[in-house]
Amino acid sequence: MKPLVPLRHGEVGMYNCGPTVYDRQHIGNLYSYLVADVVRRTFEYFGLRVKQVMNITDVGHIVDDADAGVDKMAVGAERAGKTPLQIADEYTRLFMEDRHRLNILDPHVIPKATDHIPEMIALIERLIAKGNAYVAADGVYFDVTTFPGYGTRLNAELPEQRVAGARVEVNENKRHPSDFALWRRAKAGDLQQWDSPWGRGNPGWHIECSAMSMKYLGETFDLHSGGEDHLFPHHECEIAQSEAATGKPFVNYWVHVRFLRVDSEKMAKSKGGFVTLDDVAGWGYDPLAFRLLALGAGYRNGLDFTRDGMNAAQSRLERWRRTIRAAYAATQGRVAEPEGEHVITREFREALADDLNSPRALAAAEKALALAAIVDTDEQERALWMLFDMDRVLGLSLQAAAAAKDELSSEERAVFEQREAARKSGDYAKSDALRKELLERFGIQVKDTKDGTRWERVGRKGA
Repeated sequence: MKPLVPLRHGEVGMYNCGPTVYDRQHIGNLYSYLVADVVRRTFEYFGLRVKQVMNITDVGHIVDDADAGVDKMAVGAERAGKTPLQIADEYTRLFMEDRHRLNILDPHVIPKATDHIPEMIALIERLIAKGNAYVAADGVYFDVTTFPGYGTRLNAELPEQRVAGARVEVNENKRHPSDFALWRRAKAGDLQQWDSPWGRGNPGWHIECSAMSMKYLGETFDLHSGGEDHLFPHHECEIAQSEAATGKPFVNYWVHVRFLRVDSEKMAKSKGGFVTLDDVAGWGYDPLAFRLLALGAGYRNGLDFTRDGMNAAQSRLERWRRTIRAAYAATQGRVAEPEGEHVITREFREALADDLNSPRALAAAEKALALAAIVDTDEQERALWMLFDMDRVLGLSLQAAAAAKDELSSEERAVFEQREAARKSGDYAKSDALRKELLERFGIQVKDTKDGTRWERVGRKGA
């Protein structure tokens, strides 16, 4: 870990490897973008101007990340009976909707691979001219023997990753087995292909990110992020081809996000572990409870997604909202910035500055929440200001929650009214059963008073 020193004073350029839009993005993919969002928000919280670029991969990504096989976009198109660009538009829209549900900020630039074929061709031409790439019968390859240290530049990021585990397929057109494709000559049936100096074809996955990141951020930029699965081969290939072409360092800082696991296992469709944000919402969880769960993990530790964990995160989010709403009502919407830097704000800032230690940052926010619960409007005003200030990074919509009226959903209202009818008719066994259902299913506690029935959200029982 080393201190961040931007290339330009007060500014940060950051690039996030975007999705391959051939299918819905699962929560493991979204977790990586959540981390990138916290990185950006932290930079902005500390007063830096950020230019964030995230690409959309709508061509070039082979299913096994190697050079031989089927393009993921072709797989998605065949499955849906549509064109690659039709499914790219559909899944890009759904991906952006999921990001918004998680309060992930929109990048400043969202380039599509298919809109940047000329930039990729120009970069490949530079590599050929410098002797780092060669034309073969089936396309153009990067010659890894011309780039010392290929495949080892990022070992320190995740030491257990080993290049030896890379997928290498024998290809007689390659000079070296590890050479990777920059351009693939079109094959019969290819749905996406373009003209190039080397014939009709399509780009390799790795060249796309180099071409797009350098176009919008320059030949050297501050920070590049992605999941740990991108470390090799994707990011190592990006480094090799970019630095070979420019003769300059490519990226100064890397953020690799550990895998999200479901019940301690890697997510896999074959095991029923492919979970989307729609699934999470369908189980009754607020998407922001997933964001809160992620904040409590720390990006270097990975995230284990479990129902128990989500129950706890949902209950925690509801408790925060309940406390903040009560404090906001008590102060009649007034907040007050503390004089000088409050010790809690300092703890929050120090946590973020310590390698984005979001669990410690949440602990500081919990201290502010405790102050908000004190029956002292001056203290509550200061606590609310701190919480709203912290939410610039946490992204939990705390200010909106403070002013919102808590209402029952239609499903919750139906059970509540059934319970009211049972109580009024004297069917106390059914009334008690429905009271239990409201608590265990929705986290709603019901109280019968002389003034009528009251309810409040307390979180699911046992969460």
